[in-house]
Amino acid sequence: SNTVWAYAAANRCLPLLFADCSRVISDSLAQDPARWGVEARAQLHQWQLKLFLERGAEAQQYLLSNSQRQLCCDAMQAQGTQVTISRSQRSVADSLATVRYGFKEEYLEPRTGY
Repeated sequence: SNTVWAYAAANRCLPLLFADCSRVISDSLAQDPARWGVEARAQLHQWQLKLFLERGAEAQQYLLSNSQRQLCCDAMQAQGTQVTISRSQRSVADSLATVRYGFKEEYLEPRTGY
């Protein structure tokens, strides 16, 4: 997971490497998903998001199966996020809440985990 995450973070796409990594990762997840810790699956999720959202049609062939992507997304969400809200953010949120009923200051997008 570190390898593909690093290439995604560097915005590099190496088709042969990604093809091999996708195959090996997919096979490994299919055989024993427990081998992959939460942090590793969260990194895989970030790589899959990068491919899906930013790489376009040519990268779709490197996506894991839907169930494997969901497993990785669940890991991302399971990590939780520590949020520190500034006074400025609180002030803006209070103002928006007066204008729009039900305004949520922090929102977790379920498909991406962000």
